[in-house]
Amino acid sequence: MKLFWKQFTAIVCLLVILFAVFGCIFLQTSFQIMLEREKERGLEEWKMFQFALLASMEGLPEGYPIENDVMTEMSETIEDSIGNPENGIALYNEERQLIYKNGMYYGALMAENIGTEKAMWRLTDTEEGHYLEALSRITSSSGTYYLAFGRNIQYVYDARDRLYEQYRNTVLLVIVLSVPVSWFMAYHFTKPIRQLVKATRDLARGNYQSRVEVKGEDELAGLMLEFNRMARRLERSIWQLEDAARRQEEFTGSFAHELKTPLTSIIGYGDMLRSMDLTEDEKRSSSDYIYQQGKRLERLSLKMMELVRVDKQGITLKALKTRELAYEIERFTKRLLWEKNVAWEKNIAPGIVFGDLDLLCSLFGNLIDNGAKACGRKNYGEAGGQGRILFTGRQEKNGYSFSVEDNGCGIPADEVGKITEAFYMVDKSRARKEGGAGIGMTLCNRIIKLHHARWKIDSAEGEGTKVYIFFPEEEEEDD
Repeated sequence: MKLFWKQFTAIVCLLVILFAVFGCIFLQTSFQIMLEREKERGLEEWKMFQFALLASMEGLPEGYPIENDVMTEMSETIEDSIGNPENGIALYNEERQLIYKNGMYYGALMAENIGTEKAMWRLTDTEEGHYLEALSRITSSSGTYYLAFGRNIQYVYDARDRLYEQYRNTVLLVIVLSVPVSWFMAYHFTKPIRQLVKATRDLARGNYQSRVEVKGEDELAGLMLEFNRMARRLERSIWQLEDAARRQEEFTGSFAHELKTPLTSIIGYGDMLRSMDLTEDEKRSSSDYIYQQGKRLERLSLKMMELVRVDKQGITLKALKTRELAYEIERFTKRLLWEKNVAWEKNIAPGIVFGDLDLLCSLFGNLIDNGAKACGRKNYGEAGGQGRILFTGRQEKNGYSFSVEDNGCGIPADEVGKITEAFYMVDKSRARKEGGAGIGMTLCNRIIKLHHARWKIDSAEGEGTKVYIFFPEEEEEDD
């Protein structure tokens, strides 16, 4: 059974049961109050008659003979004065002989043994109805008499039966009215659950943007809020997986393409050396080309291995003095700059960065190598211009920042955002001639992420490129 029908049935049953139980309690309480009131009124009238009869007997002259006729006359007088036509009165002498009665009442309690008690009363259920009956012994100097009292209280029970009949009709009406009310309440209570079910099905079908509308602050609202958070995280994870798959596919395609060109050349020149008669110069030229392409494949494989190592290895970030780091970087790139005839300047303020020395040397080595290549591609004219790389570092408020600036050929504005993609090269033919593999900036990007750092690339074509890198003040832990 669905939760909606469970709630619907439960609400209907609860409403009916509560109404029936509390209604019965109310009716029974009302009936008891009414019955008690009628009993008290009847017993009060019986006592009044008893006291009036006793007072009349005591008021007779001393020695006055009290016969049955006298008692009958006094009873009739009292009945006319304070009597109630709803009450039945019967008077018996000491021998329990009837000497007076009104109507058809004979005093059923006379059959009971009153014993030593002066009075007794009871509620009697007969075929004619319900009666309140009482019997008292009246003793005076004139003798002993028994006063029997009876009152028909069937109207009280009839009123109760009418109330119960009306209440049964009311219960039926409540059942009829509770059906739409319960349906509405169950529909309202289960609406968030239906929304969650629909959103879950949408997620299962691939609609990762499916969300539920959160209203209120109850437990269901909290559940819906957590569902939306889960859906957002799932959507982000799916997007990341799809993006990673796309990048992996592009990376594989680019890598295959990068391998194809040198391998084709190697195979072609190798086949030419194997199957053709060549002069010594042609053989030497072919061998040099094969050697160059082999070295290119070697550099590509080394870069790939370094990239894989960076992705897989877990690193420990240690405190490094910035000037000592700059010295290692300068020593690492000194020969490269000399070969490219590029001037080197550095201005490093003292400070501390958290990182891995080898990876940071690789990071700045790639950036300086790219800057040197950019300087080699620029024509500085006949004024004796020269390529220049400026390496600076300064202490920031919440960390330390480095910058690597060159005055080389620069990068077109629409190419800046693509240079971190694997195998992407602004000028592919020239980059291959310079020994570039196209994954140096991708490697830099991975190293920067491992160090929880941030970077920014500013470049103007024909003017040069400046790369900013900011390292946080303390080592940050992954969430």
